[in-house]
Amino acid sequence: MRIVLVDDHTLFRMGVRHVLTTTPGYEVVGEASTARSAFKIVDSLAPDIVLMDIAMPGMDGVLATREIGRRAPKARVLIVSAHDQVNDVLDALEAGAAGYALKSDGPETLIEAIRVVSRGQRYVAASLAPRLAAFEGRRRRASDVLGILSAREREVFRLASECVIARDMARELCIARKTVDTHLNRINRKLGLRNMAELVRLAASLGMIHTARTPRPDSGASPTQTEE
Repeated sequence: MRIVLVDDHTLFRMGVRHVLTTTPGYEVVGEASTARSAFKIVDSLAPDIVLMDIAMPGMDGVLATREIGRRAPKARVLIVSAHDQVNDVLDALEAGAAGYALKSDGPETLIEAIRVVSRGQRYVAASLAPRLAAFEGRRRRASDVLGILSAREREVFRLASECVIARDMARELCIARKTVDTHLNRINRKLGLRNMAELVRLAASLGMIHTARTPRPDSGASPTQTEE
């Protein structure tokens, strides 16, 4: 099994290299401290597995995973990270990663993760799996709850849940400010919401955001008061 290590921490790479070189069947054929240097190694060595960190200088591991998938579709990328946020896991898997392992889990678990992804299966660290399942369940629920909204209203709902003010929504969506307010009025009416704070809390309960933030003040009429 030909493996490339991509991590900006030299001591971590040294430790993983030692684990792999003392395990029969594994060969570390290259190392990189940045995504861009990893691309050159992947292009020239065609590894079977790439062990990739998330947080690196320059391009992060998620974007690097997507690019490696384009350059070397047969290579399996296993994220090995200290970050245990569900959003990081989802971003990595959606970018094409074959698995997500945690640095805190130890060498035996890392070997098992490599074995799993080398068989073409998806690996998620055991401590993350229940949280990931719950999050994906909330996302499916969000699809059900927001199904009564039009595509444009769902876009406005997403931006509003991130506390983007109406003026900036209009600019991002290339629509008039008054049209944004009209969409917000309809969203509130369809979902039975009374104000922006309730919209943000609903988005948080659906797993669309981690915490309900306080909406930023915006000049002009309240969405619930705008004439259509």
